[in-house]
Amino acid sequence: MINVSKKSADCFIILFVLILTLAGCKSTPEPIVPERVIPPALLHFPQDVKVDGSDIVDIQQALADRNLYLAHNGNIKMLSTAQCKLDISAHRGDFRFPESSSSAIASALNDNFNSVEIDVMLLKDGTWVNHHDSQTGRATVHYTGKRFKLERMKLNEFAQLKLRDKNNNDLLDQRPITAYEAFSTFASFRSANQKLNVEIKSDTYGEKLLELDNMLRQTIGLGGYYYSSGNLETLYKLRGINPLVYLGFIQGGHPSSIEILRKNLRNGVKNDAYYLDNQHKLELAAGYGTRRYRSTYKDYTSSQAIGTLVRKLGSNSGLHLDIRSYTQNLRVKSRAKTFGMKLYTYSLNGADYHQSQLRKLNQAQLPDGVIVDATPYKVCQQLFTASLPKQRYQAISTIGRYITSLPVDADFDQFEQMLGYRHEGYYISLASGLRSIKRAKPKAAAVIKTSSNIDEYGFPIIIDERVDTGTGKTIILTLPSSQYDR
Repeated sequence: MINVSKKSADCFIILFVLILTLAGCKSTPEPIVPERVIPPALLHFPQDVKVDGSDIVDIQQALADRNLYLAHNGNIKMLSTAQCKLDISAHRGDFRFPESSSSAIASALNDNFNSVEIDVMLLKDGTWVNHHDSQTGRATVHYTGKRFKLERMKLNEFAQLKLRDKNNNDLLDQRPITAYEAFSTFASFRSANQKLNVEIKSDTYGEKLLELDNMLRQTIGLGGYYYSSGNLETLYKLRGINPLVYLGFIQGGHPSSIEILRKNLRNGVKNDAYYLDNQHKLELAAGYGTRRYRSTYKDYTSSQAIGTLVRKLGSNSGLHLDIRSYTQNLRVKSRAKTFGMKLYTYSLNGADYHQSQLRKLNQAQLPDGVIVDATPYKVCQQLFTASLPKQRYQAISTIGRYITSLPVDADFDQFEQMLGYRHEGYYISLASGLRSIKRAKPKAAAVIKTSSNIDEYGFPIIIDERVDTGTGKTIILTLPSSQYDR
């Protein structure tokens, strides 16, 4: 018995030594991930500050003088958004990433948006998905090129869709995500004060809305999300399901905005072969949508209409307006405030138009929030000058000095592109494109004959007198004739 135990122990020791020997003979060692070292001068910056690269400390200090910093993903972000007195919501996530993707949600959260807006709708089999359009073809494409209505698709068919690249319309090796995946991504990347704006696109019954709300409670938690919809009855059902959540009613776009959108859609299809093949269908859809809008459009900006909304949705609710409708009814803000409602604006005609209309308003006239396809930096800088240079830092590097020389209207969303113009003295303006950096002209020096400055050998430095070589009016002198003249 003792001998058997001893043999077992010996075998165990031999096996253990063999394992150690094999482990030590691994031909490919585990890669060593270098530790991210933050320079002492940047320790007070946000955790995602870029810390590698030539002259990075000087560059970051020059940016910080303007309430900015360079993140490790290459984006310029604000150090503080305290001056931005409105809620900035990322329309369909970060506009620089494909719609219906996890990257669009994560990037928007990382860029310090107050909230992220996404669209959800139901498939035929009852699955909630993150998708904006009622059919495929614009942001998502089926591999066959065939267009599908979302309400007729099942999850296995939805999984076969591909996302489009926003820059060139090429298909990506990425699929759109389900609502559960969108909620989980948001929960993983959000900060405590960031919220998810879930816009409901599908008309459905209470059981599916209850399922949606339970999904949000489990993934994000109460207080981390709110709803918006253009269907008042959908919001009314949600109020019965969740008495505390914020509900935003989306009033349809202004007729002029719809008409401009239709024209842009017609012109835009010429840039893409797939859309060109379906131009007739798209134009018919746009035309039908316009006629339907005009026949069902209702204005909710009057006191009576706002009162109706509050009675139906409760006090924790708001009205979301097309910016064109808002600017034509500026008194709507005071009316909504009377009922305790919030006001948000969006635009059907692009971020630049939205911003241009907001800039015409004084701060008291601004809405409570904006749903935008722009960065928080651009919104805050154009409306509140939140990136005003303090001129307290003296840069020492070439790029650092370029940053400190830039005017207030420099577009730091295009920081990398601007660097290509630094040697020529140009920059990219937020409002007017490429411009020259204006420098103060030096005063004309006084005429000096000599200087008391001493050179390195102790001799005075002599400076030539400036001679005026300008000419005035011609003076003709007539001399008396002489017999010696020839």
